[in-house]
Amino acid sequence: MTHLSSFGAKYSEFYDLLYSDKNYESECDYIERIFKLRSSRNIRKIVDIACGTGGHAIPLAKRGYSVLGADISEYMLAQARKKVVAEGLDNRLHVTKGDMRYPIPIGRFDACLCMFAAIGYLSRYEDVLAALRAMHRYLRPKGLLVFDFWNGIAVLTMGPSKRTKRVSKNDLTVERNANPRLEAQHNICKVKYTLTITRRGYPKQTFSETHTMRYFFPDEMRLLLKLAGFNLVSLHPFLRPKAIVHNRDWNITAIARKS
Repeated sequence: MTHLSSFGAKYSEFYDLLYSDKNYESECDYIERIFKLRSSRNIRKIVDIACGTGGHAIPLAKRGYSVLGADISEYMLAQARKKVVAEGLDNRLHVTKGDMRYPIPIGRFDACLCMFAAIGYLSRYEDVLAALRAMHRYLRPKGLLVFDFWNGIAVLTMGPSKRTKRVSKNDLTVERNANPRLEAQHNICKVKYTLTITRRGYPKQTFSETHTMRYFFPDEMRLLLKLAGFNLVSLHPFLRPKAIVHNRDWNITAIARKS
């Protein structure tokens, strides 16, 4: 079963506030470092699959890249479009609705990104392979694919835990409780997010979304990339391109080149 119904209107409205502590600029430094270390071609055009609200796409466009962002959630894209207009990036960044499993006829790119473990929202092998093959089609010869995923070894070694996050801005406070449930027989973790919104002068709101995330094992991902027509370049801990993956590294970055 494929789970692509997350990031509804309410969750998307508060997404950027919830991740206001995420250092997208530093992550884009890391992405550019990967380009310099691993690309055999000059990277100018990037397609960002599952771009969300544009957390990576916007900084990269500001750095001079031509970026196309695609996401299945129209609500997340609505937030992204507001930021694109506010930043005056209409000439460098375009966002469009798209399911990562099915390529959109939008041309060819030097690099393809799929960040924040977004590929984990596909729980069936058929869908993961379809998505990787779609990414393969987006790329020019020897184009670079960069994405990250949950490391199954770490998930089973450490186990997911309940977490609470609380963020405030002006008169608004958002509290998110994450309640995970591991289904190891299917290599998935179902996380129920319950958000409580407190805003001065308004009644308190509470709503929930369940996100189903698939985790992958390194050898499994090597095989999937090969089946999709890629040559694996590197598997390493997220943000550490020269390090070796260990059992407690929750996120792994995969770098692959179109063969």
